[in-house]
Amino acid sequence: MSEFEHTTTVEASADRVWSFVSDVSNLPKYLPTTHSAEPAEGERVEVKGEAQGHAYDSEGYFKQDAQNRRLEWGADEGYYSGWLEIGEQGGTSNVTVHLTFTGAPPKGEGDPPGESASEDAPSRDDVQEGLVSALESIKNFVEEGRPDTKDESRAATYDE
Repeated sequence: MSEFEHTTTVEASADRVWSFVSDVSNLPKYLPTTHSAEPAEGERVEVKGEAQGHAYDSEGYFKQDAQNRRLEWGADEGYYSGWLEIGEQGGTSNVTVHLTFTGAPPKGEGDPPGESASEDAPSRDDVQEGLVSALESIKNFVEEGRPDTKDESRAATYDE
């Protein structure tokens, strides 16, 4: 199992950050590998993008807990999951993202991040840098409304 976590401070209210990150249509604005995201039935989301040179089109769960300002997402097969929480301190917010990889994707393509030297699996550094990049994109978007701040060069999610 591989786990990753990072926190950043955003100079905005927790409600403002929550409004941005909980809107499924904004996922491509801050997730480095995601090109499109559409709500699906229930607490589901369909995402398309490219990671590690491979296109992906997948559906998974996307749960929103507005009261606690917490998102949870993942693959149905359980090999990948994550959460995001927003805490407020005065007029600023602490945004924490946590990712967990517990095995290979269903098709057996690649290995969990950081678990082997497979060419299909992102390294631990790639995943951590993608996590940092996603949080920086959230910070930039919410604080400054800058639409062109997403760094697509790093993989914050595991490709299928």
